[in-house]
Amino acid sequence: MWNWFLGLSLHSRIAIMVAPVMLIGGYGLMDLWLNKDKPQQEMHVATRQLAVDGQCLLATNQCNLSYNGMKVSMMRGEASAPGLVRIEVRVNQPIRGVQFALVHGEEEQHVMIDRPPGEDVWVGEFPDKLLQPQPSAVRMALAQTGRISYAEIPAQF
Repeated sequence: MWNWFLGLSLHSRIAIMVAPVMLIGGYGLMDLWLNKDKPQQEMHVATRQLAVDGQCLLATNQCNLSYNGMKVSMMRGEASAPGLVRIEVRVNQPIRGVQFALVHGEEEQHVMIDRPPGEDVWVGEFPDKLLQPQPSAVRMALAQTGRISYAEIPAQF
């Protein structure tokens, strides 16, 4: 096989190597050219506002939110290091992600919330200096497939 390939002229060898690349590239460009005028499908996302059940006091771990069958509880946990504040979010339905922010007037301080592998609690830690001065509100959004649940509650740490 190798002797046959080397026995071909230089032009034939180059054509055999370049033809598959041109075929794949041409197929991709043809697809782009044919589908350029198709409108993009808009994805409709439902938004739901979570209501506070009672009073939301994170200092005493009493912060429960709900909407229809969805129940969310926020609480302070034991931080991994001194000088940090740990927030734990538990949800009774599967969610894809959580956004959490501390609001100081017009400015937001976003806190990274993540779920450790194999657990059902979402955890975020941030420096306790973000609580000075006291934030005016806490904003939270929970993403599910096809909908977003959100809440803005007065901050009481």
